[in-house]
Amino acid sequence: MAEKILVVDDEKEIRDLLSIYLREDGYDVIAASNGQEAISMAQAELPQVILMDVKMPGIDGVETCKRLKEEERTKSIPVIMVTAYQDRDVEAYLEGADDFVNKPFDKTEITFRVRSMMRIRHLNDELERAMAYIEELDKNLPKR
Repeated sequence: MAEKILVVDDEKEIRDLLSIYLREDGYDVIAASNGQEAISMAQAELPQVILMDVKMPGIDGVETCKRLKEEERTKSIPVIMVTAYQDRDVEAYLEGADDFVNKPFDKTEITFRVRSMMRIRHLNDELERAMAYIEELDKNLPKR
């Protein structure tokens, strides 16, 4: 089964272009056009990575990222901000963004950034499984 990526951008052309790039790399792509839709889709679909525009009407990308990182189900999903506005980089990092891609972007950069975040996500998943296993073993040890 292909790994799932959520693409969030209010501009259909950008969503479509990112979707084409990612599908060419073998990913299953789902898309949202705003922050609220992104939050709902992320909670329902649990994608492995989210690519999200910073500037969107309604809930912008920084606030959407913050809300996703506050939720238990979505906090470990890496978020790559895709933006033409570098003035919000620090704010987005403080709210949990994991990486940035500046517009205009190209396929190579998108490919490398997504692969990097996938690698990190897989390592985090392995770590979480190992920690759960250790906690379970600890529960079954005889108490002194």
